[in-house]
Amino acid sequence: MARILYTAASTAFVAKTTRVRVRLWGGGGTGGGNSATSPNQGGGGGGGEYAAQINLAVVPGTSYTVAVAQTVAGVSNGTANGQATTFASTTLVANGGTGGVANAANGAGSGAGGTGGGGTASTRNNGGRGGNVHASGTNSGPGGGCAGSAGVGGNGSDAATTAGTGTALTPNGTGNGGNGRTTAGAGNTGVAAGGGGGGSRSATAVARAGGSGLAGYAIIDHQAPCSGMLLGVGI
Repeated sequence: MARILYTAASTAFVAKTTRVRVRLWGGGGTGGGNSATSPNQGGGGGGGEYAAQINLAVVPGTSYTVAVAQTVAGVSNGTANGQATTFASTTLVANGGTGGVANAANGAGSGAGGTGGGGTASTRNNGGRGGNVHASGTNSGPGGGCAGSAGVGGNGSDAATTAGTGTALTPNGTGNGGNGRTTAGAGNTGVAAGGGGGGSRSATAVARAGGSGLAGYAIIDHQAPCSGMLLGVGI
């Protein structure tokens, strides 16, 4: 068993060797939802953080909990932060993005990208922030992209509906954010893994939910016991 992929909220990993490579992607924050009153649109949610440790010491036969951020549904007249993805609770943590601001004013509303996760990482990249509501109020804020080994997540645009580009590069997806909206409707959902949701928009007295922030991801590779080489290739 060279490589294990994780998507569940909580799974036990039993170490087979003394060293492993752990890679974690945090979940995306939701886009801001709107109430039935003005202002009537939301900011974009932030993308998830990426954290990796390429040579983490473990004890063979010991069970460690891998907890992966789950998709967080957008809500009307509110927002929700993305969840963290963790290995052994606090040993390595990739934080989720912050939800976009509900009922955001023009030129405001951005949710911060995931950052500051715990543990000692050999690589740590911040998620992209969500975009603000357009300064003229012509569109809601787009979501930020999830970070990955290739770099930080892209920021959502403040001047258009374009979402931040993700660098997650997981088997579940690249982690792009959800686009903003120029027409009335619920916010656009982010893309797995860890993309932030886009803000909702309403031209009438109708409450609408922000876009969902997408689930994170985790990958663990066992290390060969003698050579120091990783059993597994890829991402």
